[in-house]
Amino acid sequence: MFTMGIDSSAVRSLFIDSSLSEFFDETDLFFIDFESGVAKSCNTLRYLGYEDADLLDIWGAFPVHEADRERVELMQRRIESGETDKVIDSFRIVSKKDSRFPWMRFSMQVLGRGPNGKPTALIGHVVDVDDLIASQEEIRERLVEIDAMRELIGAINKSLDFEETFSRIIEQLHRIIPFDRATVQSLENDSLTVIVSYGYPTSDIMGLVFPAKGIDNPAVRAIQTKRPIVCNDVPNDFPGFIAPSKDFTTLSWLGIPMVYEGQVIGLIALDSRFHNFYTDQHVRVATAVAEHIATAFEHARSHQLVTVQAMTDRLTGLANRYGLETRGMELFQKAIENDQSIGVFMLDIDHFKVVNDTYGHSYGDLVLQQIASTIRTQIRNEDYAVRYGGEEFVVLLPGLGPRESLLVAERLRIKISQTEVEKGRKLPTVSIGIYAAVPGSLDILHEFIRKADLALYTAKEAGRNRSRVWSTSPEFYVSE
Repeated sequence: MFTMGIDSSAVRSLFIDSSLSEFFDETDLFFIDFESGVAKSCNTLRYLGYEDADLLDIWGAFPVHEADRERVELMQRRIESGETDKVIDSFRIVSKKDSRFPWMRFSMQVLGRGPNGKPTALIGHVVDVDDLIASQEEIRERLVEIDAMRELIGAINKSLDFEETFSRIIEQLHRIIPFDRATVQSLENDSLTVIVSYGYPTSDIMGLVFPAKGIDNPAVRAIQTKRPIVCNDVPNDFPGFIAPSKDFTTLSWLGIPMVYEGQVIGLIALDSRFHNFYTDQHVRVATAVAEHIATAFEHARSHQLVTVQAMTDRLTGLANRYGLETRGMELFQKAIENDQSIGVFMLDIDHFKVVNDTYGHSYGDLVLQQIASTIRTQIRNEDYAVRYGGEEFVVLLPGLGPRESLLVAERLRIKISQTEVEKGRKLPTVSIGIYAAVPGSLDILHEFIRKADLALYTAKEAGRNRSRVWSTSPEFYVSE
């Protein structure tokens, strides 16, 4: 190892004037004599385009990668200030040949200093470590990837709730495959329907349907090939690409088909705002997790179907009492948490026993089905309709107060009275009781239903085919 005791002129003679100078040309050693203005580059630096004269301005001659500039400046200050005579570090310098920034490991030893303490000469050694650091970085990325995939697979098995499962999957997938926005799409009857999204406005994306057959786009190709598909220039490669939302332009796209027991059951679409964003590594990861995601999708979908069936009245398709005790309770609790009014009305078919006795129970079933269908058409998506029992129906109206709930009830009551079951035979009339208020923390849903039932009783007592709002001193009502 060279030390401060070595005569820098002797080192200069060794590198430049002796018969060994040609030998040093082929090594990774370089020498700089700042006093005499001579320097000797080395094989590695010459390969990058740096000749002898470039080394005289060693701190300015090598354009350094922006991410490494601070460390190089620190190295320079330590040497020039005399804090140290020896430094070793790796950083990226530009190759004059192709503008790359390969990693180089520099070892530099100061051989002498002038009266002002500035280095007068130094010797150095440089090694190309680009492949080594790239390998280290790849190993690090693989370890992160493996850890993320482990958490992804773990997330898949934590819940059978559909939205919760796919919120977890998207969150973990984002760690190993970057994207700006994403959708989970279910494949049914040659159409893809968005059921979960990430980054898109819910109002724009949920329930959106895309064709999955008969057109040429990356989603259809992913479904046909049953393997991940990348498109890194969407506008040019697929001019007919259907954008999920007008506020976002997809430039790169990665589709992961979900294949369960040999059949494609859905697709995860990952959207990026950058050209040429997705790589073979992303495809490899997508391929590795696709089967796990497909299994989770099918299990969660089956669980959701069973849950919905358990909460649904078979005759009318509306929710049943179990649905009221689950989803209905959730809506009521949300109203409490948001300090928001919720309307409840109970609807009863007038003289339904006479309908059954006169026309038979099969006709009575048609009446129940038609009234249930009419209820669905007259309420909002966020409202919740329940067949409470027999000929009684309960409807929950989140966000509505007494007057708004009354308007909904009246619109429904009038619509039912005008609807035909069969040609020439209209539906029987209905009576409706209403209660709406902002629930407090001690309130319960069944107390709201009880008060709506009391209002229904007053509507029937007043002659049926009318609506009543519950009040200690009723002031809102509409009669036929």
